[in-house]
Amino acid sequence: DDQNLEKLKSFIIKKIKKKYPSFKSELNDLHKTVNIKDINELRLFLFDQINKDCNWEEILLNLVGDELSYSMGRDILVQSKINVSIQMPNDKTSLLPMHTDCASADTPFQSNIWIPLTDTYKTNSMFILSEGDTKKYIENILKDRKISKKIKIKDEDFLRLKFGEVLIFNPSILHGNVINKTDHTRVSLNIRAKSIFAPEPNDRNSDRRFGTYYK
Repeated sequence: DDQNLEKLKSFIIKKIKKKYPSFKSELNDLHKTVNIKDINELRLFLFDQINKDCNWEEILLNLVGDELSYSMGRDILVQSKINVSIQMPNDKTSLLPMHTDCASADTPFQSNIWIPLTDTYKTNSMFILSEGDTKKYIENILKDRKISKKIKIKDEDFLRLKFGEVLIFNPSILHGNVINKTDHTRVSLNIRAKSIFAPEPNDRNSDRRFGTYYK
C-alpha cells in the first residue's frame, strides 16, 4: 500500500514543483510556498493533471480493490474523476461544512474512499461523526434546521491517519472539516465507488449515473 501511495504522492509533488520550483517536496509544509489566495488554482491544476496523466485507477485498485470486492463484489463502478483536497493552516476558503453526500444526490449504496497524502490529525483532518450521532442529529435537523449550526465537533471526531492508511466510509455519515488550526497542511484525494448492480439514480439526478459520474 505504501508503494502505491508513494506513486500518488510523488506525482502530486512533481506537479507542484512544476508550478512552484521553490517547493521543498514536503506536502505538509505547502503553505510555506503557496499563498492561500492561490490554493484553489493549484488544486484545480492538480485535479486536471492527476486525471489526465496519472494512472490512478490501477493504483486505486491495488490499494483498496480487495476491500471493495469483499463488500460489493467484483463488478465495481468508480467515480469518473478523482478529487484533490488541500487544507492549509488558517485557510477559510477551503471549508466543507458538515454534510452527508446523500443530501447532495449521491447514492447511499456507494462507498467513499479518503486517501491522505500527509499525516492527518486534529483540525487539519476531516471529522466524521459516529453512526449514532449522525442519526440523532439528522432527526433533530429535520425538526429544526438551525440545530445544525449548534452541533459541536469533538476532538475524537477528527480522523487520525498516518501516511499509508486509507479510509473507506459510508457516505450517509455526517462529515466535513473546520478551519485548520495546526501548523501543517493536509493534502488528500477522495473518490467514490459502488457495485454495478446498485440502483441507479432517477431522472432528477441523472448526472450521477454510470457513464457520467461513474465509469
